[in-house]
Amino acid sequence: MDKILSKHHIYHFGCVSFQHLNILNVRSKARIPQNCTGAIAMIFPYFNKSAFSGNISAYCAVADYHTVVGMKLKSICQNLVEKYPGYSFVPFVDASPVDEVDMCVKAGLGVKGKNSLLITPQFGSWVFIGEILTDMPLDTVCYEDKGCLDCGLCAKACPGGAIGCGVITEKCASHISQKKGELTLEETDILARAHTVFGCDICQTVCPMNKKVEEAPNLFSDDIFSTVTAENVENIYKSRPFGWRGLKVLQRNIEIYNK
Repeated sequence: MDKILSKHHIYHFGCVSFQHLNILNVRSKARIPQNCTGAIAMIFPYFNKSAFSGNISAYCAVADYHTVVGMKLKSICQNLVEKYPGYSFVPFVDASPVDEVDMCVKAGLGVKGKNSLLITPQFGSWVFIGEILTDMPLDTVCYEDKGCLDCGLCAKACPGGAIGCGVITEKCASHISQKKGELTLEETDILARAHTVFGCDICQTVCPMNKKVEEAPNLFSDDIFSTVTAENVENIYKSRPFGWRGLKVLQRNIEIYNK
């Protein structure tokens, strides 16, 4: 398996047994292989300085990770099936039946920050997560979460005061930027303070564990588009990770951003 993953330039991965996975009650749960033994957890770094020069979250400035990571995982699964016939390999990215951050922590890929994000030693929290669930026997080790630095900077900087003992989703600017319909005055104020059109990176940019991350060639080094305006949004939104939310939400957020 290691050779197949390295062939696809996957060097940051770990395996977690099924009994240690936190299974979520979501529709994708039906895709879990029968007699599943565990997960092959992978991280995909996307840090690039030019992704931070605009008005959207850095993860939105790069190509849609649902497509990019999804295609990579599909190709890996095809190779695994050829190498290990008789076993099932099911890929997931984002719409996953497992708690992905918890999975990666247990796989030894990083720690969980106060903002509920995975923070990795090499790439900080600027990573996408993907996994493959399988019924093939896996060599696993369950790591404990050593936690972040607990400095409190993310909580102090959060424009909605959403970070404490966990994250209060309703006060998170990133969550608010994704809501459909008319926002409340409080939500509008939080989004305005975050000064963003979609997503929010404030808790990540102030994090000391994100200060010395590696900027290396990766799947997301090209096709970076960091600024969304009323003039260009209709042409570019479908190729970005926020395309699923639709044009009206983005246009509403642009109006709030411009006030």
